[in-house]
Amino acid sequence: MSNIKHPKCALRTLAAQAKDRLSKGTYQKPAAPTNITPGQREIYLRLLELKANGEEVVNPIAQLADPAKLRSLSHEDRQRYILQLSADYVSMRTLLDSTGT
Repeated sequence: MSNIKHPKCALRTLAAQAKDRLSKGTYQKPAAPTNITPGQREIYLRLLELKANGEEVVNPIAQLADPAKLRSLSHEDRQRYILQLSADYVSMRTLLDSTGT
């Protein structure tokens, strides 16, 4: 069934934009591995973004942690969050270095 009645519908416009991005090759969304946690995915994408901008990760806790979340946590939860963040950073950094991205 064609869309003759509504040739300028929003879905048709979005589909045309997506097709245009794909045909020009400008649709480059970084793909994260599928076997990682959501927290690791955020770190992975953030590391890719920093690398693309030419920035170096000097202090991963300060650069990757959410300051609002750190302020809201208790001392024990803050330590747990930082330990988990550092473990995720090390694993994602190792993954990035091994893939050569």
